[in-house]
Amino acid sequence: MMRFVRNLALLGVIHCFMSSGVYAANKFEIDNTDTIPITSRVNQQSYELYVRLPKGYSQSKKHYPLVLINDTSYSIATASGILHLIEGRDIEEVILVGISYAKGMNKLFSRTRDYTPTYAPKETGGHSIAAQQVSGKANNYVQFISEQVLPLVLDRYRINPARKTFVGHSYGGLLGTYILLTTPTLFESYILGSPSYWYDNEVIFDIESAYADKNQSLPAEVYVYAGGKEGVIQKDLNKFVAILKSRQYTNFKLTSKIIPNTSHFSVFAVLLTDGLIGLYSK
Repeated sequence: MMRFVRNLALLGVIHCFMSSGVYAANKFEIDNTDTIPITSRVNQQSYELYVRLPKGYSQSKKHYPLVLINDTSYSIATASGILHLIEGRDIEEVILVGISYAKGMNKLFSRTRDYTPTYAPKETGGHSIAAQQVSGKANNYVQFISEQVLPLVLDRYRINPARKTFVGHSYGGLLGTYILLTTPTLFESYILGSPSYWYDNEVIFDIESAYADKNQSLPAEVYVYAGGKEGVIQKDLNKFVAILKSRQYTNFKLTSKIIPNTSHFSVFAVLLTDGLIGLYSK
């Protein structure tokens, strides 16, 4: 019965997403969404920003929370559909910003380069050994977000700069954790799903240890998730959560959940909905 209800809910998201878009020039577009080209000054790669505005944006003068998301080949459509259902009902309205993969580059190479914190050319758990040859440039990508993406959208749209959320799944969850442990105040909150903590011999644990050696505070609110069918990822997540709790960081709020009967792929829509409700519930 629960599986039927979950599938029905996901079908509802798909239906509402489709009903919230328009067709123009044989291309599907999402309502109230701007596309902004942007070139990184750090790595000289070109990207696109997809900015989805709340339905009431043009009629209001308020400043909205920002939800920044990556892996937009699947996440922007999923997040838009979820927001179409729950925004203004279960949660307050937010501005959604998605960052595309690098234009003209294989998306698996793009995410491997931009989302991984260390160069690991022999990592066999990634997309391919070929993709791993460009790995380890997350620091450049975070600099791009900090120095270009956030200033641009904060200047162009009515965003509350004190209410910014980073969303990442899989490699994106690894990236979000890297941001949390290197520049935690870049965002006030984080939704991290199925993070790839296995990457490069669990290097993220070394990064956390280095942070703990120098800091007693971790100023952020974090939601972390794994699917109930994600064996290794679930184990690593539980280990990481236990370490964070043992640190007793000040100014830190952590919520962790294992979502039953979900895999690495089916968990994303569920965790995103839960995280958004946790952070922005009405």
